[in-house]
Amino acid sequence: MFGIPNVGVDVCGFFHDTTEELCTRWMQLGAFYPFMRNHNAAGDKDQDPAAFSWTSQQIMKQALLMRYSLSPFWYTLHYQATTLSKTLVQPLHFEFPNDNKTLGIDQQFLIGRAILVSPNLVSQTTTVHAYIPQDVWYEFSSGVKVKVIGVFTDLDAPLEKINVHVRGGFIIPMQIPGSNLMIGRGNPFTLLVAQSASENATGNLFWDDGDTIDSIEAKAYNYLEFSLVLNTLAIDTIVANYKDSPMRLELVRVLGVSKVVTSVTVNGKDHKDFFYNVFDQILIIYGLDMDMLVQPSQTIEWTTTTIN
Repeated sequence: MFGIPNVGVDVCGFFHDTTEELCTRWMQLGAFYPFMRNHNAAGDKDQDPAAFSWTSQQIMKQALLMRYSLSPFWYTLHYQATTLSKTLVQPLHFEFPNDNKTLGIDQQFLIGRAILVSPNLVSQTTTVHAYIPQDVWYEFSSGVKVKVIGVFTDLDAPLEKINVHVRGGFIIPMQIPGSNLMIGRGNPFTLLVAQSASENATGNLFWDDGDTIDSIEAKAYNYLEFSLVLNTLAIDTIVANYKDSPMRLELVRVLGVSKVVTSVTVNGKDHKDFFYNVFDQILIIYGLDMDMLVQPSQTIEWTTTTIN
């Protein structure tokens, strides 16, 4: 909002000693800050993950893996902040200005326009009172469609869970995490496709070497756009000037597929590696090994049939 999009705080606090519960919850929340750093003053109690129990370490690890898996999405948001002055995180009323219920909400936030984060900020509690705006939403981890929208509701929030939802109509570029960002850059990409009420979605991806300062000015980057219409996912490469890192698509996860999927084709060729979860209405297309830069436009299509 003030031209400084890459913001964050000292996760688990800078002064004084934290507690295991507070630090665990804060690491979960911090995983969704634009800038995340667990950092405290000299002489205070250690608060890195290894300072706590094995259980808390695993919870923190899962939060960090979630953050690293979203690095392509975050990177694209930074590109938009640089070129279009967009925000990385924003309050709910920015996206839902006509919904008075979103006014004053300061314990939930959006990442870009597509991801809703509802952390538990109250000690010794296992639910969070959150507002789910009037739209199509899916649980980020499970992919299950949210049934109660447009009202405040109590979400299950045990210590091991932070509530994150993805908004229908958006395609989230993701990547299989590595030990760090540089190692992970060479890993395959995945797409999380959250269908809208009209069963479409859009998204984009900016990618460069992750280091060069003037890659945008020099056009030394790749820029791709994704769109879903009528069971056809289009992958369009608009700019393909950075070829030093592989951009292979391994998996596509489509949420809100209400009809049974009977077949999948990739660039017109039959693709057998897919799974349809009829109960949760999720389509997973795996084993793609698609070079997203090999041609300007590629498609993944599926056919469906109505459940009798």
